[in-house]
Amino acid sequence: MGTVHYKGIVIKEVNTGEADKIVTVLTAEEGKISVAAKNARRPKNSLSSGTQLLCYSDYMLFKGKELYNMSCCEVIESNYEIRNDIVKLTYCSHILELISDNVQEGEPAGSILQLLLNTFYVIAKTDRPLELVTRVFELRLMALLGYEPHVSSCIKCNSTEDHKMYFDLDNSGLVCAECVNPRGRVIPLLPGTVKALKYIMKINPQKLFSFSLAEQSIKELGNISGRYIKEHLGKEYNKLDYLKQLM
Repeated sequence: MGTVHYKGIVIKEVNTGEADKIVTVLTAEEGKISVAAKNARRPKNSLSSGTQLLCYSDYMLFKGKELYNMSCCEVIESNYEIRNDIVKLTYCSHILELISDNVQEGEPAGSILQLLLNTFYVIAKTDRPLELVTRVFELRLMALLGYEPHVSSCIKCNSTEDHKMYFDLDNSGLVCAECVNPRGRVIPLLPGTVKALKYIMKINPQKLFSFSLAEQSIKELGNISGRYIKEHLGKEYNKLDYLKQLM
């Protein structure tokens, strides 16, 4: 393969040699790719700004034996506001860990890249609650990874009533009060939480973060998301625990 032209966002950076870097870039075309950036750690080097963590850029790359090499880049969005806010950066580090662990190399990831870009825009440029933004991201990501829960109706009787619903971890979806197994792994939900789940799973990407939610419902989303991720991805993600030390 010769030269390729990709847009992508840096999700990981590793220093090598005296002034080089290897960055992991999320692209639409190939998912995660590893890219060597020679002299990128030198302040005046043309690759310096485009190889910063969270930076979204237009890259010109050529394929080496084991990884891509970066010949030039043009920054589209630096996400400077995130890198200079420890709380926002912690939330985004959690998000990047999810991406890094669960997006494959060599497989198209256009929808996931768009989700990540939209999420970072909301975190960097708006005052939306970070907890809500993160939970929305997590749940939508799970759907894109192939683990979309059934939330349009009760998984057993197809009732669409929003009141007295539960999230059933054993069956990956909503169950109504008439059908719930009281001995199962279920989470009782407020009506607002049920509506939020339906919205998150079905709305078009441009409107994904265009809603507000009561604090208790945000907590319920967090409970669902954390347990659902552990159930299907086999890992607990604990980076956000660091925030408890800052409060």
